[in-house]
This record gives sequence, C-alpha cells and structure tokens, in this order.
Amino acid sequence: MSTDSGVQIVLYAVSALFVVISAFLLAHRNDLGWWALIMAVFAGPIINAMKYDLFALFYGIPLLLLAIFGLWRFSRFELKGKFIRKVTKSPLTITAVVGLIAGVILLVALRFNVFLISGTYLSATKEIWVMYFAEAVLFASFVLIARGVRAGWLLLAVGAIVNVVVYFILNPVLGMLGLQVFTAIAALYGFFLWRGLPAAASETEPTEEELALQAAAKAALDKLNEKNKK
Repeated sequence: MSTDSGVQIVLYAVSALFVVISAFLLAHRNDLGWWALIMAVFAGPIINAMKYDLFALFYGIPLLLLAIFGLWRFSRFELKGKFIRKVTKSPLTITAVVGLIAGVILLVALRFNVFLISGTYLSATKEIWVMYFAEAVLFASFVLIARGVRAGWLLLAVGAIVNVVVYFILNPVLGMLGLQVFTAIAALYGFFLWRGLPAAASETEPTEEELALQAAAKAALDKLNEKNKK
C-alpha cells in the first residue's frame, strides 16, 4: 500500500468516525451532532480533495453545505438546555422523496466529477456504483433528520449497511467495516429514540373564507353579548 493510499484510508476512517459521533448526538437532538458532521466532511472529502484532487471539491462542498443546512434547520426548533432541541416529527412527503432522489443522483454525479464529463464513469464497476450511491444516501439522509423526519434514520441505516457489504467485497479493512456497523447501529438507535417525539404542528394559513367566517362569528357573538347586557 502506498503512503498516499494509507493517508486517504486514515482520513476516510476519521470521517466515518465523525459520522458515527454525529448520528449518536443527533439521536439525542444535540446541536453538536451537526458540528461533528461538518468535521466528517472536512476530514474526508474536503481534505482529500485539497490534497489529491481539487475537482473533488465539487462533491465535498455540497456535502459541507448539507451539514450547515442541518445546523440551520435544527436551530428552528426550540432550545431545551444548552445544546438539546425540542424536535418535532414531520411526515415523509412525496415532495421530500422526490427531492431526496434528485439529491442522491446529483451527489453521485458530483462524486464522479470529471469522469462524468469524459464518459469514463461508464467503465466503473458495479461495486463502485453501489458504494457511491450508498454514500450519497447516507449523507442525504441527514437532510430528512434535520427536518425531523424519523424515516431519515432508516435511510441512514440502509446506507451504512450497504457500505459494510461493499467495503467487505472491495477491501475488507476491519476498521472501516466496524465504523460502518456503528453508523448503522447509531441510525437504528436514533430511529428508536425518536419514536415518542411530538408531531409538528400544522403551519397552514387560514383561507379568506375561513377568515370571513371567523369575523362573522365574532360579530354575532359581540351582538349577543350587547343584548345580554341590556
């Protein structure tokens, strides 16, 4: 194994470790989980891109923005204590599913970066394709978690479990396998902990007809009160 390959493995192992830490913290609705995810992106995709291939920043920067989005989205929940948020559960909508699929496809395309333009991505093995999709699903699942969608934890578990299988087939490094297993465990742990969270309140605005009915009802009640006073 070359020195560069060894450094890359270490960096991605550190990145995977931060993902595990992030998942366990976010399972407890802790804001620090998003900082751990930011560190995961820096330790893996960003540093590797700056050291070996600047084109890979096209993949690393969106992942960094994804983690920052999670930090911002969690800030919209009420704070309880120093870092804990009162997260409310949101349903998994069709719009969210479509957006998730589009996001995963975009991340996979950015992962191939210049190889996508040159067409050499077509020669990639099926294991590479599966690994890229699994990694994209793993990171994209945090968007759902940021919005309080409990199903995001199951998606995170699926991405981690698929990674375990692919890593075992391609390069059975016990450290990476173990970290992916812990990521899956953390995801299932988060899914279990979030089972009792309250549902998000409806934020739909009343229609003009509803406002008119409310005004008419108030006026009638005021007249009735005036008559009672007389």
